[in-house]
Amino acid sequence: MQRGCRCWSHRHRLRCRCKGAGMARSAALLLCAQFLSLAGAQPPLLTLDPPWTPLFEGQMVTLTCGTPDEHVPTVWRIDGKSRRNRASRLQHYLWSTGRSSFQCQRPGSEFSLPIELSVSDDSVVLQAPVQPVLEGDALVLRCRGWRDRRLSSASFFHNGVLLRGGGQEGNLLLAPAQRHHSGRYHCTVHTFLRTVESKPNEVIVHELFSVPELSVDGPRDPPEGSALTLACVTRGSPLRPRVALRHLFYRDGVVVAGPQGSPQHLLRALALPDSGSYACEARAEAANVQKRSAPVTITVRRVPVAGATLAAQPPGAQVAAGESLVLSCAVAAGTGPLVFSWHRQGQAQPLAQGPRYELPVARPEDGGRYFCRATDGVTAATSPQLHVTVVVPVAGATVRVAGTEVAVTEVAGTEGERLNLSCAVQAGTAPVAFAWLRDGQEVLSPSVALSVTRRGRGQWRGQGKGCVDVAPG
Repeated sequence: MQRGCRCWSHRHRLRCRCKGAGMARSAALLLCAQFLSLAGAQPPLLTLDPPWTPLFEGQMVTLTCGTPDEHVPTVWRIDGKSRRNRASRLQHYLWSTGRSSFQCQRPGSEFSLPIELSVSDDSVVLQAPVQPVLEGDALVLRCRGWRDRRLSSASFFHNGVLLRGGGQEGNLLLAPAQRHHSGRYHCTVHTFLRTVESKPNEVIVHELFSVPELSVDGPRDPPEGSALTLACVTRGSPLRPRVALRHLFYRDGVVVAGPQGSPQHLLRALALPDSGSYACEARAEAANVQKRSAPVTITVRRVPVAGATLAAQPPGAQVAAGESLVLSCAVAAGTGPLVFSWHRQGQAQPLAQGPRYELPVARPEDGGRYFCRATDGVTAATSPQLHVTVVVPVAGATVRVAGTEVAVTEVAGTEGERLNLSCAVQAGTAPVAFAWLRDGQEVLSPSVALSVTRRGRGQWRGQGKGCVDVAPG
């Protein structure tokens, strides 16, 4: 069995019939429902020929509902009364003076927007477009005599002020149309006998799109380094919703972005020079319409310097004499450019500038308390002090007998005599740890009181990074 859906018009309604079962039929019905929804969402466009108002009594007009030359059943509503026709085009004679209104409806759609025009029996009329006029359009006004007779030597007036007079053409072109062209227009025609003046015709030039507003996504005083998004916000006219716009962004009158289709501009990693007066412009290039927003002041503020810290390599800031030491300075907050300076407690002048300070060959006199200072020229932060220790290796260890100043390697004494031994070093960074060993057994004391007995004999070693062996006699 063949499956699918067939849609047709019946009594000015769109109907669908689907064959099949299960999901295939459900999917077909869904597609049909979507089609009906889309068809109903878009009313047809109604056009009038000739496209002017007012027209003359007895004049014929042609109405077209949607696409011409389509044999689609159409409902016509003329001056509130409905009639049906088998085609999308209708010819109608204007027999009554005053106002006339026209609408149409196609299967599955709503009624079109109405067209309203005036029907006149005057000898001279000023005609304006019956369709809405928007900014950028070519606005044509016509001065016509009875039964659409073209007139020469017509003069045109706007709000009572003469625009053009004595011309040979019965038309007035205002292009591109602008909002200030709205107002009351009339025309006069001079004959040999008299001057004939038309009734005024109110003309409205509608806004194509609104004056843009520059929207700032974030504070208007953003900090340095942050990002900010600018948006050029406009509202289109429902009379012509699909208008392609190009956008430009200005800072202090200079273009910084665009022309571009996107209405947004992203400012990345803001810096102080990004401060200024910003504005955006929207352009409908096809209609030659451009509008600029009111200015918005953006002030990029500097982030105060704070949280200065100091680090050392090797860690702990303890280094052996002759080796290198590197100090580095960093801040937790603050925007540049930053200037770093290095200081040592007790010295008035800075040691150096830059985020790093190096002692390539550390010396004992390089030890002390160091700190760094960071500034942006306005604010500043100082790090805590770091104690740098330059360690001198222990060297020149000797053993002495108390009461003498001479280092010994061997000492003799009588049995029962008490000897005091001490270990000293010629070089080494305090504190120096000393240890005594007797025949390999450690004695915890920097000095040793020794009674000379047969048990006291043995090999004594004082360890302070290397003391000598002493053998009491």
